[in-house]
Amino acid sequence: MRDILLSIIIFGLIPFILKYPQVGVLAWSWISYMNPHKLAYGFAYFFNFLDFLAAATILALLVTKEKKSLPQHPITWLLALYVVWVSLSTIVAIDYDVAIPKYLTVIKILLFTFVTMLIMQSKSRINSLIWVIVLSIGFYAFKGGIFTILTGGGGRVWGAPGSFFGDNNHFALVLLMIVPLTYYLYQNTQHKWLRLAVFGLMACEILSIFGTQSRGALVGMICMFSFWAYKTKRLAIIFFLLPFLALIAFFFMPDSWKERMITIEHFEEDASAQGRITMWRVAVKIANDNPILGGGYNVFYDEGVRSKYLLPGEVGRAVHSVHFEVIGEQGYAGYLIFLLLALTTYATGNTIKKRSAGRRDLKWCGDLAEMIQVSMVGYASAGAFVNLATFDLYYHLLAIMVMTRVVLQKELDKTEQNVPAVIGAPALRKI
Repeated sequence: MRDILLSIIIFGLIPFILKYPQVGVLAWSWISYMNPHKLAYGFAYFFNFLDFLAAATILALLVTKEKKSLPQHPITWLLALYVVWVSLSTIVAIDYDVAIPKYLTVIKILLFTFVTMLIMQSKSRINSLIWVIVLSIGFYAFKGGIFTILTGGGGRVWGAPGSFFGDNNHFALVLLMIVPLTYYLYQNTQHKWLRLAVFGLMACEILSIFGTQSRGALVGMICMFSFWAYKTKRLAIIFFLLPFLALIAFFFMPDSWKERMITIEHFEEDASAQGRITMWRVAVKIANDNPILGGGYNVFYDEGVRSKYLLPGEVGRAVHSVHFEVIGEQGYAGYLIFLLLALTTYATGNTIKKRSAGRRDLKWCGDLAEMIQVSMVGYASAGAFVNLATFDLYYHLLAIMVMTRVVLQKELDKTEQNVPAVIGAPALRKI
């Protein structure tokens, strides 16, 4: 029954997608993040709905009369360069057959990121996309928060089955990334009861992070909230929120959770931590031998690579780090592009915040840019311990930052056109 109902809903959206391409982006994001088909038990579980939605969206994009153009921004160019880079890396991969499945998944994500930037260039569309992302992942966050309360933190929270974030550590990272986006919605929602519901969802997200029992997420939470306090000049986050979260952890979470977190201090005695360090060392060795293009996707699972770079007695496993994942798979040059994407996005956020200051109608731009920066810090810090370099939410954040910049510039241009020309007055500077 679930399979039939879900199929009717998804395929029923296609006529709307063909008329309104933005519906396609929202539907694609819903399926990508929530994975509702993985909650079914029949044919829908394995059916590839995303390809149908992507095809319908691209077709709608080709036939729509609405003018579309990619934003001329450094992030766009760097993303295009990254697409070329991962393609070249795959062509010369150490094991092409092992690399190609992950490459095909990644290229779909990156190409649809460009589609998103083409279509979602308005305030309402950007906010709709954020709502879809937050509610899709929030579905599992709400369940996880309630589960954590009911089990007293004794049970472990897992993410969406069959998704990028089904693993508890991956889910913890994703939760960290959407907490700032949820706060943005809280900031910019006017309805009292809806604001209360959004605040409750944010509380469930934080509880779920504790419930995942992820040590990397604990480190990421400390880094992210500390940066949040610094960025927003709200020291109360440091002096009140972090101690409050610490009290929750101390009095509410069970001894098993505390014992697991304490192992962070003694990582040299923890087999899991040592296994990660081993694979980080392997990533560096691969990059040293292939500094330009790396070893290609999934190189860490190649038996020849493991036998070459692992020492006797060491066991091969996932690399468990966004940073070392890119270093090993794309080389030092590919990692440089990856870093430049992050740094350029962060710098764009600063520009948006500065240019939107003093305009109540553009305050949302600054709020969103700031929360994307906070989310990226969560990704960079907690991501040091999980391999999610190809997760689509990160690339969606880059796209949203670009689209926010586009909307902001349009509004500033309108203001410039409405201001009478003054001889000698400097023109409003573009971003």
